[in-house]
Amino acid sequence: MNLKRLASARPSSIGIGAVVLLVGAIGFLPLFDGPGYESALAAGLVVPSAAAITTALSASEARPAPFDAFASGLARGAMFVGAAWLVTIVHGLRAGFCDPLSGSVLFALGPGVGALLAGAWGAAAGEIAGRVKRRRLCAVLLALAAPLVSVGVSLVRFYTSPMVFAYDPFVGYFSGSLYDTVIDASGLYAYRAGSAATLLAGAVLASHLTRTEEGKLARRSKSQPGAIVLGVFAATASLGMTLFGHRLGHWHTPTSIAETLGGRVESERCDVVYPRGMPREDALRFARDCSAHVVAQEAWLETKGPAKITAYLFADPTQKGALMGAADTYIAKPWRNEVYVQQNGYPHPVLGHEIAHVMAGSFGRGPFRIAGSLGGLLPNPGLIEGIAVATSPHEGALSAREWAKAMKDLGKLPKLSRLFALGFLGENSSVAYTASGAFVGFVKERYGAAAVRAWYGGGSLPEITGASWDELERSFHEDLDRVVLPEAAAAQARARFERPGIFGRRCPHVVDACRKRAEEQKARGDDEGVIEALREVLALDPGESGARVSIARALVRLGKPDAGKAELQVIADEARFPRHVRDRALEELGDLALAEGDHERAMVQYREVMSRTVEEDPLRTLDVKLEATQNPRGKDAIVALLVGTTGRGPDKIRAAEELGAWAASATDDGLPDYLLARSYVGSGDFAEAARRLDRALGRRLGIGRVAAEAERLRLVTACALDDRPTAERMTLAYVARKDVPRARREAAASLYARCTGALAPAVPEATKAGGALP
Repeated sequence: MNLKRLASARPSSIGIGAVVLLVGAIGFLPLFDGPGYESALAAGLVVPSAAAITTALSASEARPAPFDAFASGLARGAMFVGAAWLVTIVHGLRAGFCDPLSGSVLFALGPGVGALLAGAWGAAAGEIAGRVKRRRLCAVLLALAAPLVSVGVSLVRFYTSPMVFAYDPFVGYFSGSLYDTVIDASGLYAYRAGSAATLLAGAVLASHLTRTEEGKLARRSKSQPGAIVLGVFAATASLGMTLFGHRLGHWHTPTSIAETLGGRVESERCDVVYPRGMPREDALRFARDCSAHVVAQEAWLETKGPAKITAYLFADPTQKGALMGAADTYIAKPWRNEVYVQQNGYPHPVLGHEIAHVMAGSFGRGPFRIAGSLGGLLPNPGLIEGIAVATSPHEGALSAREWAKAMKDLGKLPKLSRLFALGFLGENSSVAYTASGAFVGFVKERYGAAAVRAWYGGGSLPEITGASWDELERSFHEDLDRVVLPEAAAAQARARFERPGIFGRRCPHVVDACRKRAEEQKARGDDEGVIEALREVLALDPGESGARVSIARALVRLGKPDAGKAELQVIADEARFPRHVRDRALEELGDLALAEGDHERAMVQYREVMSRTVEEDPLRTLDVKLEATQNPRGKDAIVALLVGTTGRGPDKIRAAEELGAWAASATDDGLPDYLLARSYVGSGDFAEAARRLDRALGRRLGIGRVAAEAERLRLVTACALDDRPTAERMTLAYVARKDVPRARREAAASLYARCTGALAPAVPEATKAGGALP
């Protein structure tokens, strides 16, 4: 075949021009500037259609022999995708490559094979179109039919099942979630084996057809039995891989997912599908909390939700990613009254957020029952996520309103016009979710739940409230100005909100994949592998300065403490690094000083970090480390649990032994029993955790934050064990602690209300804003 003549043919010239123009323009968008997941996805939407159309037009006019038409379609598809790949290479040279080899492999398996299939389909479409009067129109429509039907099948699967990912014969692989930055497209290898079988079957069929003098297709008089057998085998393999794709992970249905998970329980308002390996009592506990969330949110939204919500509870992110996609992102589908989460302890930290999406669907718009324009077809992500954040606040030291105040003080608070539009997706997710939740909460408090429901259901907020967007924004900012924050909040807000969104990051997929590999290597004890992976991170994005701290700590574990400490000291001292990264290095230096017995230095470094920390969990951990500098009896246990020795990280087994001995010998100290109880809570042994917490609370707990947390954990265990009297007692004690941030006490009161069905107790104001102690 003469490729030069093929490229110069008018349809091909126009097609290549369109591919180069479109892929070239898309390449100027963030994340699309080089071979990789996004550029492969974009090319998969453009290149196969262009190859199919041009092949169909050419074949319908020239009416070549069937095999020649088939081969011409393959050649044209290869030529088009090659041109698109070269354009991405040019963009990579312009902007810098991330991982050109892996990106090119993904490009070949995605739009590369897709363009070959499209070329083959274009030959068939051209054959059909050549027989009708309006040949060119028919050729174009038939050529587009297969890619469009294929996308339609994926959309139907998305709408009718839990699936959010898609394998498409023309496009390739779509992961389904914007926030899952580590893309696992390994399933494409098996999927493309089916594509190869399809092409082989098509080649055998085309080789056994000929064109008569009248222009009609006919079977060749001389057939090749071996080729026919091969073609039948290939066709059978292609059909089998399509029909049994759920066994290969290419698609799933609610039935196949439920069968794979294997367990099912129900409560008054929730059906829970869960993995067989999970204890049934844990699933029942989850189901009860699910129902309680529904009831609580009905009260907040002042509306009635679905009679039943189905919650798919997966064992871990890997299982979730394999069965429905979105491995590391929690998902809800309001139109199906379903939520999809993985196990994450009790109470589940994100279950309420996902249920809120389903609850909002009761007054949402369109087929997806969401907030948005064009009848709900164009989503308003700020309002969709904002109502979930406001309805089910995240448990932490500061509320969404307080964090929004910190954003405003830093100049990071987005304009409402950007927040409640597609500009939401361009923001750092922490900024976007928190700010939108704070504003929805403001609307609810100022104008009532009916206003929130009407806005979500498609109403104009200015018409609903009688205030323009400018007036609403001004009132919102005035409300935030009344919030008084602790000084430490500014440093924490910078760490939380200054990281760019996914579209502003350099090579996020490769960087996060390297980080994940570093975590896996650390778990295996391969610190050289940790350093290697993190140096790749820094080579791609020198701004990822947190990787430097992890490298320094790995050097210490490798038996190079002097090199590790020197690097940590450089990071802690130099102002060019972000303050939160410098504080992390400072805490690591404190850990090393504690392990080496330099208690004075450790105390100074821990206290400096605490002065810029607002969240209770890290503050409490630092409190316990400070205790180790002053408590010789407990030091070894605390170091084993939280720090580790110079050459090793934390050792849970040794820590358990040391904590047990400490608890037995220091009968007046409740700290060792508290620390053991935390481990039991983490493992789901709530009965033993409750026993240990009772013992700790009956002894001396000299650290204020530890005493408060012991009460909160005892509330959690009481709820888990359906011990209502203890739950009430612990709740009243905890919410009365004015030194605990109000947001945390409100979360505890909410848990008490959910697990007992009683009214949540009133939560008094904190002793000072945010409640964070120095």
